[in-house]
Amino acid sequence: MIENKRYMMIRDDLREYFGGMYGGNQHIGSKGIAKFGCGSVTLHTYVAYEERRKYTKDEVRELQEKFFKRYLLGPTTALRFKLAALAYYALRKRKASVRIIHSLYRESDGLKKIMMEIRRNIGKDNPVPLIIGKRTMKGYKDDLDNHWVTVTGYSDDYSVVVSNNGRLEELDLNELSHRRLFIAIAAINVK
Repeated sequence: MIENKRYMMIRDDLREYFGGMYGGNQHIGSKGIAKFGCGSVTLHTYVAYEERRKYTKDEVRELQEKFFKRYLLGPTTALRFKLAALAYYALRKRKASVRIIHSLYRESDGLKKIMMEIRRNIGKDNPVPLIIGKRTMKGYKDDLDNHWVTVTGYSDDYSVVVSNNGRLEELDLNELSHRRLFIAIAAINVK
């Protein structure tokens, strides 16, 4: 329960893996990662949870920088994120797949598909990377323009719990989809 709303969550609390932070945080690193590193932070958050590796805050900072420099230097689209995730796991001789689903501005069909995929992945204890596109109008979560977060839970409506810069945050995907050019997920599954 979060603020009187019931969420289905991934099994473990991310704070256990990130030195007390709820996932990675791009603002504890260099200027480059602070400005353009949300995709690499999201990929590192996914990898750390999937591998069940625990880090200190200093180790988180160091590894986020490595992910940024090796895989996702600069702004990250869903396709670039997918290619980085596939490359990361291929270099470790592991097979991964990444399913990208977009919901364009005020499109309900894409949003329904996104929620179905989030439910399926969270049910398998698998966090889901989410990118939030450019703002079309002011009002809801204006600070999340072109920003990656990691979905760690969902409710029966379109609300999700995310890891956003080391904090647990609730988002209303329906509200976001009415104020952004798009939202999209890049659901990673590793075998």
